[in-house]
Amino acid sequence: MHDNIFHFFQTLLQFNSVLIFHSIARDPQFSVSSVFASDVIHANKKDIPCILRVTYSQLTLPKTQHSLLLLADNESEKGRWEKVLNELHLLLKKHKLPDTSVFLPKEAFDSALPLIRTAQSAAIVDQQRIALGTEEGLYLIHVTKNEILQMGDCKKVTQINVLPESQLLVVLSGRSHSVRLYSWEDLQNPESCGTKIQEARNVQAMTTGTLLQGTVSCLCFGVKRQVYCYSLNIGKVRYKKLREVQAPGNVQWLGLFEDRLCIGYPGGFTLYPLTSESGAGGGGGGGSTTNLVNTDDPTFSFLTQPPLADALCAVKMRSGEFLLCFNLAGVYVDSQGCRSRKKELIWLAPPITCCYTAPFLLVFTENAVDIFDVNRVEWIQTISLKKVRSLNTDGSLSLFGTETMRLIYLRSKQAEKDHFDVPETEENSRRQMLRTKSKRRFSFRISDEERLQQRRNMLRDPNMRSKLISKPTNFSHLVHVGPGEKMQNLRDLPNQDSTLAPMNRPRSATESGRPLSAGGVGVRALPPRKQKLA
Repeated sequence: MHDNIFHFFQTLLQFNSVLIFHSIARDPQFSVSSVFASDVIHANKKDIPCILRVTYSQLTLPKTQHSLLLLADNESEKGRWEKVLNELHLLLKKHKLPDTSVFLPKEAFDSALPLIRTAQSAAIVDQQRIALGTEEGLYLIHVTKNEILQMGDCKKVTQINVLPESQLLVVLSGRSHSVRLYSWEDLQNPESCGTKIQEARNVQAMTTGTLLQGTVSCLCFGVKRQVYCYSLNIGKVRYKKLREVQAPGNVQWLGLFEDRLCIGYPGGFTLYPLTSESGAGGGGGGGSTTNLVNTDDPTFSFLTQPPLADALCAVKMRSGEFLLCFNLAGVYVDSQGCRSRKKELIWLAPPITCCYTAPFLLVFTENAVDIFDVNRVEWIQTISLKKVRSLNTDGSLSLFGTETMRLIYLRSKQAEKDHFDVPETEENSRRQMLRTKSKRRFSFRISDEERLQQRRNMLRDPNMRSKLISKPTNFSHLVHVGPGEKMQNLRDLPNQDSTLAPMNRPRSATESGRPLSAGGVGVRALPPRKQKLA
């Protein structure tokens, strides 16, 4: 058995199977099996006996699974792999490895919503609303009421940032990559186009945050090698220019650390002060710029020498260190740009984007989200999501799928509750996005025609038909009355609320003289009233 396991680890990378190992170790739904011809309809008949199917969990709500097909060289080799994987799963299960997962993937909204297929960005506005940026424009979704607003005339929304302190929504959109500001009041009016920042055109990167201990909201965006910084407010003058900075290279990433701007460019990161107090206690040199990659350090040569490494993101840690994430690796430096740790973060697959939610780094690859603890420099979780990509800056909302596109919310286990009211979803939903009287307001529900068809289908099914008839209430069963049996005396139940007077239905002139059914024994008909002739 141990020889098989040793051979398994030797050949694990042939299949790029980091996900498989993670599933073997911690996934209770993990299984390995052979396939039938009906499972792989596009495979050659001679390859079917050599195909192995590995199944593991995908979403926690709703619970879904995913299968990975592996092709071995021959049938005997496939049998050896199946045996080794099952034995390893039992071995790791026996040792009861601790669960190190920190995020639970949940479906954020019904996948039947057509806007999800073309989503390029998203943001959580508040507990009941999320913003979705698509090719067609900016949409505000009320997740509990299933109401959708299309905001303004902006197209191709690529980034959405929320500033709750200033009650502003910052949107990067359009072919020219311009920036618009939407206030909370603007979000109430779907006709509003927000406030456009005239200088913001061909923006490559954007970030928002606060300065001066959270008293001033700030917006920074980069155009080629130039970075523009603005203060934001809710008044008539929505923005005011603070500073303009030139980066050493084309801007690839932007971030705000307290009162300093961090610019990522090919081969490095640099800190720039935005206020006069930026350098105090932060290693910024009293207002001077700080290069976070020491070019004199030969261990950084793989980042700074051509071809230069792409800058993905930077993280400021409580210890005062910085984690600099490049497409090649993640390195730790101090406030002067010198290496602070020998350990580096090595990516399990080529990264597409990196997002940070303290103290975890989320690395989005083509078919998974790898999660690292930045303090312990450890890989702790992998979430398998095919063709996944992040839609917001912290990675809490993402999109994945090929045939069915799903909007996913990564819920932190450490959080007391969800960041918004995640609605219940179902497979094969028949809800549709229906336009209301206003061309910018939509309702996401089952259409009247579909609802009528569902009722017809229920009426055809005897089991479902019984559910349409409500159960009897407020009655007393005295005795069964069948054919040929005498009718029994009937009586009403006492009124539950003695304070309520009985309700007498008024009788018409023709009805008042009509006797009750003659079969009712013990029920006496009322005498007809005397009618006055006109």
